[in-house]
Amino acid sequence: MAVVKRKINPAIFFIVGTVCLIGLHSQFLLLEIESFIFDKNYTEFSITESVTHWILICVVWGILGIALFYIVSRVYGYDIMKKEQRPDTRDIIIAIMLLSSSIGVKYILLGGWQMAIDFKQQGWFQFIFLYLYYLFEALIVLLSAIFFQEGCEMILKNKTPFAFGGTTLALTWGLTHFITRGDMVTALYYTVVAFFIGCAYLTAKKNFYIAYIFAVVLIII
Repeated sequence: MAVVKRKINPAIFFIVGTVCLIGLHSQFLLLEIESFIFDKNYTEFSITESVTHWILICVVWGILGIALFYIVSRVYGYDIMKKEQRPDTRDIIIAIMLLSSSIGVKYILLGGWQMAIDFKQQGWFQFIFLYLYYLFEALIVLLSAIFFQEGCEMILKNKTPFAFGGTTLALTWGLTHFITRGDMVTALYYTVVAFFIGCAYLTAKKNFYIAYIFAVVLIII
């Protein structure tokens, strides 16, 4: 049976973008449930408990990503991949500048390279699952930026390369890190990263695969 293609509109983009944001924050509900079950604060989780959390949230985000991709691309016929589009030299230079700025800020805030610090703190076993978690986080964060970007552009009928999606993500997912972490420096950093991910989507000429690579680098390095 043929898939029915419905006309997509800004409301659909905003709804699925909001669902992405809810999905991102669902891990805090999961942590509360796990803390109740394990009878301890999440900062006191054992290796097994931490890995269990990362696996569970990866499953949640994986299912969410697949479901939203199906709705947007198969039901509404929106080409989210845009594989035919490729960044030019100027875009690549801008992307390198974005990535370098993000890595530099993170190095200053952490006092070292994130991957090296994570490996030292977590050990190789937890490190593997932590970075698997980052891969799924990058997916949902990017999808959210994409949906809000497309929704705003459709409303404004404006193709001006302003990161509407990144701005929305920065003001939501980015700043909520202050509430969850209680650290303004960390919140500001994630706010910048969120905005950069929105910029990376535009820099990649909306090619999903290239934008995803940029998002992963922005989050893990």
